[in-house]
Order: sequence, then structure tokens, then C-alpha cells
Amino acid sequence: MRHVRILELRDAELMLEAAAEEASRRGWNVSMAVVDQCGCLMAFKKMDRATVSSAQTAIQKARSAALTKRPTKFFEDMVNAGRPGAAMIDGVFPIEGGLPVQVGDETVGGLGVSGLKSELDLVLVEAGLSAFARHCSTLA
Repeated sequence: MRHVRILELRDAELMLEAAAEEASRRGWNVSMAVVDQCGCLMAFKKMDRATVSSAQTAIQKARSAALTKRPTKFFEDMVNAGRPGAAMIDGVFPIEGGLPVQVGDETVGGLGVSGLKSELDLVLVEAGLSAFARHCSTLA
């Protein structure tokens, strides 16, 4: 038997708050989602004037990153390299903007953002993950 780290609601909310603060600072309107290691939605935020389609896309990006334990860009790159079957793998959403949430070498969830160009979505994901990493380092 092994012990597993579990993402808590306050962790998910911390990531979304950090990402939302960065989005507000830049004047960006997005949707953001955090899922647990099983891909279940834990926290979600849709900013004012974010597009309707960005809501489900953010959730799918987060879920894909958590379930595959890979950045969603990994699968986008596979599709762009001529391997369209990568988009058909169960749970995969092949558009950049989702990253696994990691503690050490363990994936505890996923964070996804949608509403901008994918590389800008990733800026907000990284802001959320940086806040989470800082929080985890204070617990060690």
C-alpha cells in the first residue's frame, strides 16, 4: 500500500485565484478549471465577458492534463506532426492550455485555461501552478 497526495479545495481555489489575478491584471477574460487526479471538477471560474465555449474547453484541458499526466500541448504537437489518432485517445484534449498539477513526481490534478490564444492561456496556467508551488514549499 502507498500513501497518495490529494489535492484539496483550498489548493484548487488558490490556483484559480492566482490565475484570475494575472488575467485581471492583463485585461484578459477567460475560463479556468481545476480537476483532481481522477479528472473530477473541483473548482471553476468564468470571468465576466469570457466566451461561452471557453467554459467547457477549460474543463476539458484540465481533465486531459490530469488523466494523461501530460501537458495538453504534447497531444497538440502529435496531431500537428501528422498523428491525428492522438486526438482520439480517451480523455485527450489536444489544445495547449492544460497542465498537470504535480507535487514532486506525483500528479494530483490538472489546471486548464481557455479564452485566449493557447500560448496565452498557458501564461495563466503557469501563474496558478506557481502560486500552488509556493504554497507547497511553505508546508515542507
